[in-house]
Amino acid sequence: MPDINFYYLEEATLSNLKRIFMSSDFPFVRLSKFLDIESVDYSPELKDDENIGYFKRKKGSAILEDFWKSTKFTDFLRNVTGLDSQFSSAHHLSYSAGDYSLLHMDESEPKRLAVVYDFTKQWRLEWGGYDIYTSPDKEPLICNRDYGSLMIVKLDKGDLSCTRYVSLKSKNDAVIDFSTYLLD
Repeated sequence: MPDINFYYLEEATLSNLKRIFMSSDFPFVRLSKFLDIESVDYSPELKDDENIGYFKRKKGSAILEDFWKSTKFTDFLRNVTGLDSQFSSAHHLSYSAGDYSLLHMDESEPKRLAVVYDFTKQWRLEWGGYDIYTSPDKEPLICNRDYGSLMIVKLDKGDLSCTRYVSLKSKNDAVIDFSTYLLD
């Protein structure tokens, strides 16, 4: 199991992250170099999850599934967000050139924390593949690819998320672990 960057476990840092998370219009934090990722065995078993005309991707078990379920991580989530959450699901996703996600795919989801860990190496902005979070009464939150970063976003019922269009010119895949934690 990988180790969380020691900086993110310091009391002062946790307090500051919680303040940032709670003060945002769209509650989120993004943490670069979150894990000692070099210690992770990255050899996912992925299956095609394709719907012609809408998306082109592969899906499998989360690379870090045991970590996402661990008390170590769920305690960290509670310290950063101030919220009690319960692990719901985790998947590893690989978005290929030409992928086109639709925001309405998670319309019926309840209040939750979306946690995204980015395994994408050597990404270029012109390839797209942004993570997008939207809410009916807020400006959208749009995030670029950042290898080794962890994104935590609070989504209410009716809020949507997706990894948006990956350009046909993309030479690499956008690859992430996506975990969901339900909120009371």
